[in-house]
Amino acid sequence: MRGTNMLARALILFGLTFLVYSPMASSQEVAIPASTYALVNARVVTSPDNAFENATVVIHDGKISEVGPSVSIPMGAIQIDLTDHNVYPGLIDIASTLGLAGNPGNVERPGIQPSRRASQAFSGSTEDIEQLRKAGITTVGLAFVGGMMPGRVSVMNTGSGPLNSELLGNNISLQLALNGTSSGYPSTIMGAMAYIEQSWEDTRYDIRVHQAFQDNPATAPRPNFDPEHAALVAAVNNTMPVWFAAQSERELFRAAVMAERLGLSDYVFLGGQEGFLAVDFLRNQGRPVIVSLHLPDPDEITGRAFEYHVVPISGEDVVAEQADALVSERIKGNAARLVEAGITVALSSHGESDISPNEFLDLVSSAIEAGLPPREALRALTTTPAEILGLSGAIGTIEKGKMANLLVTNGRLFDDQTHILQVFVEGERFQYTSGDDEQDDEEQKGGTGR
Repeated sequence: MRGTNMLARALILFGLTFLVYSPMASSQEVAIPASTYALVNARVVTSPDNAFENATVVIHDGKISEVGPSVSIPMGAIQIDLTDHNVYPGLIDIASTLGLAGNPGNVERPGIQPSRRASQAFSGSTEDIEQLRKAGITTVGLAFVGGMMPGRVSVMNTGSGPLNSELLGNNISLQLALNGTSSGYPSTIMGAMAYIEQSWEDTRYDIRVHQAFQDNPATAPRPNFDPEHAALVAAVNNTMPVWFAAQSERELFRAAVMAERLGLSDYVFLGGQEGFLAVDFLRNQGRPVIVSLHLPDPDEITGRAFEYHVVPISGEDVVAEQADALVSERIKGNAARLVEAGITVALSSHGESDISPNEFLDLVSSAIEAGLPPREALRALTTTPAEILGLSGAIGTIEKGKMANLLVTNGRLFDDQTHILQVFVEGERFQYTSGDDEQDDEEQKGGTGR
């Protein structure tokens, strides 16, 4: 009987070992539950400014328990030999519209819902989350697009668990935009600015009334409860950051003016596609810019409509083509120009339409080709978004005690021939192609990363 039990245990261990070490035959994702892992002999990029050669990362209970070139491997850990491979912090898409399109929320007041959390409106599928993981994105910020006060940003990991188990924060920031509503008041930019200012003043008044009642309920009048004002209290008190949607040069200026009028000390520009037209202004503001990689067309850039040249009667319009090419280069180099000026930049996929994770990484590569240093691209996808989200103690770098959100590549991240082979999300391991043959490489390029 004892011999039979020992044989059964041996077969189970053999089966588990085969599951962990067997090469992948296709690009289909395989999820392996969280356990204790030791990633050995790897080049470990712990942050944009630090890397260890021939290092080990130990993962236990979803967190990084040890990292460095001289690490003791705990007994029973599953060792994964990563010779000639790289380990990076998991990427963060700080502002994604994933799963938020087509959800107006309160249709009676579309665009004015400051209490709405993005996680409440989220309708992303399992396949959507899987595509994020395959691109190395282990954390995503959910941010609304459109609306004057569309709601609050939520943040989630991209593990395989239900939404509630993956959420890292539900009230990260309040979103504002100086746009009129689609119906009713305010319908203009000036109306939106007036409405927001009045909402701030009304909320300040409500705060004073509630405080007076709390201090002396016997004589102070009982305050009324306004859910919209209640949702603004944290932002009005500067205990919740505000993200201003501002894509164009003019919108960036207006957002800064609005922030000053509201007395905001913690705000972020979201979009910033025309940041290259306002570099000095943004540098003087000293606020972070979440740069969307939803690139505008050249003829959409401020000032292009006022350009004038004589259109040829026949043949190609060479002047217009040259002008478009020049503006296109400036658009692609937007992030590089801002970083060069010392402006804090995070990269995102935020925009009117969804960008697939692979397209997002392609756009990051385009930004690098346009002058953004790879180290700064990594910073804009790891440590900077973690800091803006207020989660730098948990994600963004590979450090002891932080979540085991990381990715394994067969080359330097952002290089054309590099593929993402494994991703860990809070210790949960996801394997993709081995990259050992041409078929696997082609499948990897098509849908599982870079």
